[in-house]
Amino acid sequence: MQTIENAYICGKLNILVKKFIQNTIQSQKIFYRYFRRKGLKRFFKENVLESDGSNETKAKSIALGFFIGLSPFWGFHSFLAITLSVYFKLNKLLTFMSSQVTFPPLIPLIIFLSMMVGAPFVANTANLQDQAFDLEFIKNNLTQYIIGSFILSISCSLIFGFISYFILEKFNPSPKK
Repeated sequence: MQTIENAYICGKLNILVKKFIQNTIQSQKIFYRYFRRKGLKRFFKENVLESDGSNETKAKSIALGFFIGLSPFWGFHSFLAITLSVYFKLNKLLTFMSSQVTFPPLIPLIIFLSMMVGAPFVANTANLQDQAFDLEFIKNNLTQYIIGSFILSISCSLIFGFISYFILEKFNPSPKK
């Protein structure tokens, strides 16, 4: 009886994971179509340099997007990016754009980096050599992944926030008072 219930739960979980992956890929496809249509130069000019807000607000938007994109809230990145950018009165498009750092080819790298960063902060460190990064591995090392993911997202958001601020100041200096 117990195995039937476990099989049922695993089947439901498998369906939810498939729907989650489809929704994530669909939201990223919409963004990439929009980005491809404009091109990098035009997109940067129209949506970054000429957008409303100060350079500080734009840099905060980018930092928030990187924080959300690298955080372990898989499946909620788009929702969190828009919701928090509205709450903090930041640039919604820049936040959403920078939260899309987790596109499918980079996901294994992000998981690996999160595991590496989280390793010094947990007692039972996972051996990352000759390891398959599948759902079972993540489930067994969830604490290490979550801690590493938050540390990675905070540090990357700070780094990319400062870098974007200095780039924006160079290309679009704010008026001196």
